[in-house]
Amino acid sequence: MKNTARGDAFQLERGDSRLTGRLLEGDLDGPLRIEENARPQASLNYAGGVLHGVSQTFHANGRVSARLPFSNDKLEGVASFYGEDGQLLRSASYRRGLLHGEAVSYFPDGTVAERELYSNGVREGLQQRYHPNGKLAMRAQYLNGQALDPGQKYAEDGRPLNAAGKPVSRLKWWWTNGAE
Repeated sequence: MKNTARGDAFQLERGDSRLTGRLLEGDLDGPLRIEENARPQASLNYAGGVLHGVSQTFHANGRVSARLPFSNDKLEGVASFYGEDGQLLRSASYRRGLLHGEAVSYFPDGTVAERELYSNGVREGLQQRYHPNGKLAMRAQYLNGQALDPGQKYAEDGRPLNAAGKPVSRLKWWWTNGAE
């Protein structure tokens, strides 16, 4: 370790793994890089010994797997999660380390697979799932983490499913929805 006016830089190695960072008055401070076989595994940002700022984790191919905004050691803001091909798989809002706000999951082609709302870590409000063709597959309302009703499910063509899980007849659906 080398002592500098801005803190003690360090590099730890064990086998093919390397950890590089800086200590300030004994606490992690600034970027902490984790590598294995010379490939990045994570880049974490610290301030005064706690996670603070945007941290990233990486897939084996070097692409970002997650971007995680931290404030005082807790997730704060929109976290994003990616597939090995770089495609966005999920984005979720956090406040003080808990899901808070909208969380959206995506199909591999980038279309929305699910939308959920959270309040202080608890599902709250409208939840919607979609078929790969973009049509609504399910809609439910939540209050304090509990479903208010069984929700409504839909066939891939948009028709609601009945209690037996079968799509309502096209005639009934057309009649109740008007001639669209």
